[in-house]
Amino acid sequence: MLALALLAGCQTGGTDLQRPPPGPTLASEVSTQRPATDAKGCYAELKAPAQVETVTHQVQVIPEQRDAKTGAITQPAIYREMSAQRMIDAGKPRYFRAMCTADLTPSFVAMLQRALAARNLYHGRADGTLDPATGTAIRAYQAPRGLDSATLSLRAAQEMGLYIYTP
Repeated sequence: MLALALLAGCQTGGTDLQRPPPGPTLASEVSTQRPATDAKGCYAELKAPAQVETVTHQVQVIPEQRDAKTGAITQPAIYREMSAQRMIDAGKPRYFRAMCTADLTPSFVAMLQRALAARNLYHGRADGTLDPATGTAIRAYQAPRGLDSATLSLRAAQEMGLYIYTP
């Protein structure tokens, strides 16, 4: 009876099993500085899309016609709408530490696929192929944490327990 009481005191509540995913921790991994040529490890580049706006204005094609004696408008002016696009921001690249291609072996990718499937993000076979479905699942894991990329970051691999990451 005493042993049962001791064991019951050691158990934790069921809330730990339903712990929410980690917070947005990957945004701090992104840098606008290009990595040095002698930097250790591998880096991936996020290409930010250019921001473009469309500007529309009216151009007078034919001026108005007026009666010479009364000054009344006999024919209104005719205008044409002109649209042009201009670039607001060319989109600056950003960089983050990523898994090196050599480390993405079929066995590692299969582990990654199983880890993403356990989080209900990947629904295919864990076949070790880095296919578009795996990339979509990687993006689904990383985007809520501040890194919208299908390339696996070192930090995300560490969060999933797949890689020992040391900053």
